[in-house]
Amino acid sequence: MPVTDSSLRRTPRLLWPSVSLALIALLLALCSLSYLVYRDWRDEQQDNLIQEVLWLEQSLRMHLEGHQEWADTLARDIAAGKTDSARFAHLAAFYLRENPELVTLERVGLNRQVEWDSHGIRRDGRQLNSTEYDALWRAGRLMRASYGAPYQGVDGKYRFDLAVPLVRDGQLLGGIRVSYLLDGLLYHQVPWWIASKNYISILDVGGKTLAQKFDAAEQPGNISHQTSFDPPGYGLYLKAVSYRSGLGLTLPVLTGIIIVLLLTLLYAVWRIRRHMRERAATEQKLAQEVSLRQAIEDSMKSGLVAIGLEGEIVRVNRAFCDMLGFAPEELVGRHPPHPFWPLDQHGVLADAMEAVRDNRQQEQGFELTLMRKRGDTLVVRLFATPLVREDGSQHGWIASMFDITERQRQRKEMDAAHRRFLTVLNGLAAGVCVVDQGSGQLLYANPGFAEMWQVGDADAPCCVLLPGLRAGRDGDEYGQEFIVTGERCLLLRRRRIEWVTGETAWLAIVSDVTAERRREEREQAQQERFQNTARLIAMGEMASTLAHELNQPLTAIHTYAAGVSRRLPEELALPAGVRDAIHAIAEQSRRAAQIVSSIRAFVKKHEPQLERVEPARVVQRALLLAEPLAAKNGVNLQLEPDRRPCQVDMDPVLIEQVLLNLMKNAVEALVDAGTLRPSVELHTCVGNGKWRVEVVDNGPGLAAGMQDNLFTPFYSTKPEGMGIGLNICRSIVEFHRGEFGAVSSPEGGCVFWFSLPLAGAELGGAGGWSNEMPSC
Repeated sequence: MPVTDSSLRRTPRLLWPSVSLALIALLLALCSLSYLVYRDWRDEQQDNLIQEVLWLEQSLRMHLEGHQEWADTLARDIAAGKTDSARFAHLAAFYLRENPELVTLERVGLNRQVEWDSHGIRRDGRQLNSTEYDALWRAGRLMRASYGAPYQGVDGKYRFDLAVPLVRDGQLLGGIRVSYLLDGLLYHQVPWWIASKNYISILDVGGKTLAQKFDAAEQPGNISHQTSFDPPGYGLYLKAVSYRSGLGLTLPVLTGIIIVLLLTLLYAVWRIRRHMRERAATEQKLAQEVSLRQAIEDSMKSGLVAIGLEGEIVRVNRAFCDMLGFAPEELVGRHPPHPFWPLDQHGVLADAMEAVRDNRQQEQGFELTLMRKRGDTLVVRLFATPLVREDGSQHGWIASMFDITERQRQRKEMDAAHRRFLTVLNGLAAGVCVVDQGSGQLLYANPGFAEMWQVGDADAPCCVLLPGLRAGRDGDEYGQEFIVTGERCLLLRRRRIEWVTGETAWLAIVSDVTAERRREEREQAQQERFQNTARLIAMGEMASTLAHELNQPLTAIHTYAAGVSRRLPEELALPAGVRDAIHAIAEQSRRAAQIVSSIRAFVKKHEPQLERVEPARVVQRALLLAEPLAAKNGVNLQLEPDRRPCQVDMDPVLIEQVLLNLMKNAVEALVDAGTLRPSVELHTCVGNGKWRVEVVDNGPGLAAGMQDNLFTPFYSTKPEGMGIGLNICRSIVEFHRGEFGAVSSPEGGCVFWFSLPLAGAELGGAGGWSNEMPSC
């Protein structure tokens, strides 16, 4: 019998591992079966998708090849003179009507001008841009039909072109341009039985979607396949993504049955295990109950006291004794008045005890003053609840007390700080408010906000709709924006905060920035006008310089090619195509030189529009334009004019540009060098038949070797400079028959100067200004 009892006790311990292993094995087998069924279904879906994509790609290829054959035939008829503009318009209109994916069908000349379209002869002189002419350029080069790279039309949709050259007796006459709309090609050429099951799209080499056809009611799945879309090529891919579809009833039904059986088995095992643990758990609860009560009483920071029906103290915890300084034996068994009752609080404490006996306890408890053993007092909050036996009879109360002395002191200090804070907020000129995030209700507003936003009473509950408070994302904690109301511009700064009620709200500060905004707008407008003018002048000078520099190597190439052609005897046997290549080199270099000459003539400098003006007015206008930049960077800008009257034949706009550029360069040089107390002085003087201007700064001056390269094109000491500003300034001065230069000042800094002849004065020799007249 002892052996039998021992085996009965060991049986559950051996049973649980075996049952667990069996359940794990069953679960693995069921999961493997479900996975195999799902994998077979997915493979079948992938194979079907690949077949449909290949069929669609072949169908589109045949469709485009048919269009190419038709365009080749039309090109040959036009080159042979069999088709005129009227017949071309008739055929184009018919073909566009029969093929809705086509956008345009037109004949283009060698000068990129559209000659014929579906309406006949085009007389508006429309020319194709470089993107639209790409396919025609390739077709002319290859002398066969070619496709162009995809591009985006004016409607925002992507297209590609098919170009067929017009060739008569080996000479290129132009070409036929057929433009396709990628969206239209998918819309009209993808069959419904493919589009109803798949999301069809055309991607470029970077993965960007150029066209697509899909059912908005369906959701794309994770089964896809893509293949090259050629023609037109250029890295285009045809991609199909199957819509999400169910697995049928086999796998869900099988999975449901398996889950139900598995849950049933788990429930049975759980019930058996629960029944075996109930006995052990019951035996432990009784021992834990006693230790748990003691641990709870000793771990609580609040004082606990059990009071009998007559008010006597039955039990106290350690926190209660530590709070008052009495030992447990000094309190247990004592009747009212208790030793921790102050003499002046006996009546209040007796009333509180009577209220507890009559079940008239306040919801917030009782706020009472007690006395410690050492004689000082403390303020506590007391809550009491009846002690009821199992038979329902009451045998006393248990009360919990919290020391709120420090909390009460902090609350008083917080109230005082709150009053000080409100005093500061109410004295601010800026408007401050708090708005509920969800409803937009105004929770707080200072008088400045009420006056600025015309709320009326700042303490009245109302709904204020401030712009931008609900526009941010969920994670957007900060934000600011400008609000224009009539003639005023307000700056609204906002921040997401947690209000005193625990709800999310917006803290908004509104400031009147009308004057600052107007000043910034004026400065920005002046800066933009200056940048636009400088950019246009710089680009013209750059184009002229490049045309001049490229002209010589192109002339050399043409000379060398012509020389080689003359030195080759006619009777000398050369490989096929060598003589033609030499002639082509000479011809192409000549053509490139003509293009460069055209560009140079286009940007060629013209004589300025001279008029007789007083230079003092020009200087004053340039100074007004430069003052905002100097003030922004903290540079002192001064004018020391020569007040003797004079007149100069000049273009005022160009001379203003020269002065503004020199002053801007001086300010930027001072800022970059970090000069203390930076200043720029503008001097003017008249003498020896000339009017002279000097721009003097107190910066570091010109470095060694820098002065020789100042007027070299594209040489600049600025990291972002283009090196063409001073070169343009010198060119403008030379147009006015003047002189331009720069020197380092002996006192430190740099002096940029230029001089212009006075109206009616005779020009002297080439001696230079510095030899004729001292500096200003």
